[in-house]
Amino acid sequence: MVAPKSNDRAEMLARDGGRCVSCGATTALEAQHRGAVGMGGSKVAPRLDELLTACAPDNAAYEGALQRVALLNGWKVRRWVVEQGIAYRVPVFYAMDRGWYLVDREGVRVPISRSRARGLMVEVYGDEYLEWENAA
Repeated sequence: MVAPKSNDRAEMLARDGGRCVSCGATTALEAQHRGAVGMGGSKVAPRLDELLTACAPDNAAYEGALQRVALLNGWKVRRWVVEQGIAYRVPVFYAMDRGWYLVDREGVRVPISRSRARGLMVEVYGDEYLEWENAA
């Protein structure tokens, strides 16, 4: 897997307030790839809109115990979302300020309402998102 460019990592940390997006931790921070890159990873560095700041424990749990919650909150996206280049259309819930945001193609976060976030999730994922929501 190709690591994020150092300037993208710095921009990601600044954008995310130097905190884990899911729990607000300020230590053991990692660049979270929103989309799974598979065994051996990708040969292409992730774009800024595909990265979030996550603490090491949460980042590891996004693929296990927290997977559904991570998808529901936009901390992870399905691989096909990244492959189609539409990660920027999946909103992200930032736990530290309890708000929803879109992370645009330049990696800038733009606040949106909860209802708009839900609508975008349903646009991208359809019934699958509704199933995640019902299971939460």
